[in-house]
Amino acid sequence: MINSENGYLLTDEEMRTNIDGVFAAGDIRKKLLRQVVTACADGAIAATSAQNYIEKEI
Repeated sequence: MINSENGYLLTDEEMRTNIDGVFAAGDIRKKLLRQVVTACADGAIAATSAQNYIEKEI
């Protein structure tokens, strides 16, 4: 199960959850601001992190 707090998923700065290979981005994450611009930035970071993860696994 993914770690959460008050209904929001916990991630590190690279959007990784506690489950290997599972990333989260946007307003589902626990964070201070809930704005479109921060969600977009989260998505870009999560995509890059996921790509790096996949490349290491291949």
